[in-house]
Amino acid sequence: MRRALLLLVACLPITACIAPGPDEAARYATWKTTPQAAGLPDYERALSEGHVAEVVPMQALLRSSRRWKACKAEEFLLPPADRAAAIIPTLRVVQRLQAAGWLEGHGIRSGYRSVALNACSGGSSRSRHLHNTALDFDLASDAHVDDLCRFWRTQGPTLAMGLGFYTPTKIHIDTSGYRTWGTDYRRGTSLCITRAQTP
Repeated sequence: MRRALLLLVACLPITACIAPGPDEAARYATWKTTPQAAGLPDYERALSEGHVAEVVPMQALLRSSRRWKACKAEEFLLPPADRAAAIIPTLRVVQRLQAAGWLEGHGIRSGYRSVALNACSGGSSRSRHLHNTALDFDLASDAHVDDLCRFWRTQGPTLAMGLGFYTPTKIHIDTSGYRTWGTDYRRGTSLCITRAQTP
């Protein structure tokens, strides 16, 4: 019996003895020590001056793309200094949506993208991620799709709000023009249109 127990212990998967890799918080802490993060204090200052510094966690705001691994890109990415303030109007919209309980800043999956990363991620050559005015979110559920669409219809024209649905729980928000779209990037497939047409 003792021998069988020793054999069982010896046969446990080696992976059980290997420490897990660093989680995202640890990866972000490491990234902040790299030359790529040198402009972070200036970005934080720009957001603070725009009164949006606390809207979403910086770690989430700087997520580059859902496909960063597949694209062999940086997980976190700062926008160029001349585009730092461009995200402020979008963060003000996000602040209102968060206050209503319809999305959470932790759910950001993509902010600013470089041209190469945007292309690899399947983004349009006119993507607003290139200009640092867009954020992609993963929602916990589709429970607030109708609320988001109602907000877009009533407040979107004044806010120049774009609202896209890649799926009912993967959405895009920007402040680069009043428009909406769905899975094929057409207005007619947006949930804000299709749900409004359902009897």
